This record gives sequence, C-alpha cells and structure tokens, in this order.
Amino acid sequence: MASVRERIGPRGVTYAVLYRDGTHQRSRTFTDEASARKHAERIERLGVAAADRILDALTRPDPEAVPTVTQQLERHIAGLSGVQPDTIATYRTMARQIGATTLGHLPLDAVNRDDVAGWIRVQEDAGAAGKTVRNRHAFLSAALARAVEDGALARNPAHKVRMARTERREMTFLTPAEFEILRARTSAHYRPLIMFLYGTGLRLGEATALRIGDLHLEDAPATLTVARAWKKGDRLGPPKTRAGRRTIAIPGPVVDVLRPIIAGRGPDELVFLNTAGRRVLQGSLHDLWQGWIADTVLDRATGEATKRAPALGKRPRIHDLRHSHASQMIARGVNLFDLMHRLGHEDITTTANVYGHLLPEAQVQAERAAALAFSPPAPDTAPQIEMRHSQTDPRVGP
Repeated sequence: MASVRERIGPRGVTYAVLYRDGTHQRSRTFTDEASARKHAERIERLGVAAADRILDALTRPDPEAVPTVTQQLERHIAGLSGVQPDTIATYRTMARQIGATTLGHLPLDAVNRDDVAGWIRVQEDAGAAGKTVRNRHAFLSAALARAVEDGALARNPAHKVRMARTERREMTFLTPAEFEILRARTSAHYRPLIMFLYGTGLRLGEATALRIGDLHLEDAPATLTVARAWKKGDRLGPPKTRAGRRTIAIPGPVVDVLRPIIAGRGPDELVFLNTAGRRVLQGSLHDLWQGWIADTVLDRATGEATKRAPALGKRPRIHDLRHSHASQMIARGVNLFDLMHRLGHEDITTTANVYGHLLPEAQVQAERAAALAFSPPAPDTAPQIEMRHSQTDPRVGP
C-alpha cells in the first residue's frame, strides 16, 4: 500500500511516497504532487521493483529516447509488411494484452530474462493455453529482436526463454463406420458439408468459402480449387498458407451429394449455406455439432437423458474430420508428398510431424526391429569373434 504525504521543509513543499518494500518502510520524494501520485499508483499496480525501474528511466536526461516494451511492440507492428490484416489485428490484441501487464510498462533496455519468464508464469498460472502463451511469446520475441537489429537493445531478453510443456489435445480419428454413425445423426441440411469435410480434408474456413465456380464436377476425376478462406472478422482472404491455394480431386460419393445443392445456382454463390440461405458460421455449426456427437440425448419433457444407439464413443472436433481424412488416405497408401498437397501444407515436415506416426509400413518396420530385441540369433548365424593379440602387447610374447 503506497501513500503520498505533503512535507514542508527548507526547500519548500515536497511530496513523499511512502510504501513497504518487503519488511522495510521506504519513501521517495518528489517536487510535484502529480509525479508522486503517479509513482504511488505504479507501485500499487505493478509492484515496487517495476515502479522503481520505470521511475529511473523517466529521470534520465532524455526519457523519450528509450521506449517502453508496449511502444516497441507498436513500432514492430507498424513496420511489418506482407502480413494479412487479420494477423495485424491479432498482433494489436496481443500488444494491448502485454501493455496491460508489468512487462509492457518497463523501459525497453531495463527488461531482462526474469521479467519475460515472470510474465510467462503469470499466464501459465492463470490457465492460458500453451499455444496462446507460445504465440504471445513469439510476437514479443520478434519485436525485441527488431529492437536488437535497430541498435536499441544489446540482446533479446525473450530469446529461448523456456515455457512449461502443455498437454496437446490428441487428434481424434473416425473410422468409416464411426463416420457413418455421425453422418446419420447430422441434420439433412448440413450432411453434404460434413461429408465434404470428411471426403476432402479441407479446413472448415476453406470449405465454407468455396464458390460453385470453384467446383469442376465434369472433370475426370472431379476436382475443386481452393482459392480463399474465411478469416477473422468475417473477411475473405487467401488460404492459411501459400500452398493452401490448390486443386484436389473430389471422391465420387461427395460429388453425388454436391450436385443437388448447386443445381441451378450461379458460379459466384457459396456452395454451402445455412438454413437461412446465408454463409455458414463456425460458431453456429459448432453448437449443432455438439448435439450430433453426443451419445446421450436429453428429453426436454422428462429431463431424462437417453443413450443413443449405436454409440459413437468419441468426441471429435469438426477439425478432426480433416485428421480423419488424412488417416484414411495414409491407410490406403497415399504417400506423404501427395497428402501434403491435398491438405495444403507448406512443408512436408508439417505433414510428417502430424501424420507420420500413422504410416503403416513405418509401424511394421518398427515392430520388426523391436521384436529382434527379444529373439537371440540362431547358433549358426551368431557372429564369430576372432580374438587377436597385438604383437606389441608387452603381456603377450612375440
């Protein structure tokens, strides 16, 4: 708790900020009341150490020469080029979030690794998702790296700061039989979309941005071209990666459900619409999805839950239809390079990291190698080791 007291002495009126630092009572003196109250407010909000470091920076000969972390984040954003508007919007949100913390108020050259590590711990303790923390840290580190390049910092205090490992939710793969259970539960209007996602592996934002003119159902085989996707802020933009702009084949069963829903419509119209004839919103579809995957149904009249039969036994996300598609491709012999193109991955390592463990031949080879550890070689195949003594060994005669 910090307080401000007016004092009258030989030098006139001064203002003392009184506060407790651990077990010690301390004070700092100011010549004007506004500065004293500002320092007291920083102590209350940011803590003694951070408030003192900010005050030290403000009392430099040229306090404006060194920006705060928040100001550096804003400079970094302003200097970006070739970045999508929705990404810029995300960065601005991150900058505001960091600006509301102790770290954001610190002078740039006063920040150390402990400050960054403490900022990370606060987020982790608050239950922030691991990916969210990593994204914020990456943004902060990039902004500080730019400060190093500009000569404002000697080194990047955010570089290689460790974060706690977080459990990543496992992918859920639906077998054809399990997908059939889900398909049967899906409302008739959205069944073509669900089949489309399972049969093509497109991201939901890509599928719902697809126009009728992007379909080439008369080709042999039928194909589609991914040219755009929905972005944050309900904006259409390019796919997630450069490789996301692609043309892929459409399986026959999906072609069959597409033909009726596009018949008589113009090439610029969206392929998939909601029941009101407008674009499909992810949030609305998610609400419906939760009902489709549930293995119990609540009877509104009685308030009792009834089990569905057959049970799905899994709780997949909508995005797991994409993972399920990839698993089915791999199970049927599609190699990772072809799958990389089909899914719109920019790098083969992404495909391998996500789906490499599903390769059946890799599993067979691993099983064989592991089994050898339990099987001693047959006597006639055991390696023969010939013992030879060095002629220069003093323990052995010539």
